[in-house]
Amino acid sequence: MAGLFRIFPEHNLVYVRYSGLATIADYMKVVQEYPRHPDFDLHRINLIDLRFLEDFERDYASVLKLQAHTAEFALSARADILSITVAPTPVAQEVSKLVMRSWEGLDTPVVRRIVPTMEEASTLIGMDIETLEALIRQIA
Repeated sequence: MAGLFRIFPEHNLVYVRYSGLATIADYMKVVQEYPRHPDFDLHRINLIDLRFLEDFERDYASVLKLQAHTAEFALSARADILSITVAPTPVAQEVSKLVMRSWEGLDTPVVRRIVPTMEEASTLIGMDIETLEALIRQIA
């Protein structure tokens, strides 16, 4: 599966991973299924893991449309939402920058950070790297 998510309520964290070739359909599936999940909470920290992404579907109009939907949804947040993307490769950085550009000029409570390593992400989350890696290993 190119896109998946797992919610860790006890850590106020939703982990999203894209691997292989990520398509607009993969992205749309995550965006649509997360709010329907019983453990959904708009205020969870979002950790987007692109370490295993090899390429992505370059349908910029669809990406912008999905980001607009996500931004509209985020407007109902009562507080800031931290979204951290781990993007260690050129492909991961390219897609991260595309998403960041799609949020420019929008007044939303989403605080986006792009980092090259899971260690930096763990620092921003406020969780030691060993705990974070143990959570990620739980995902089949």
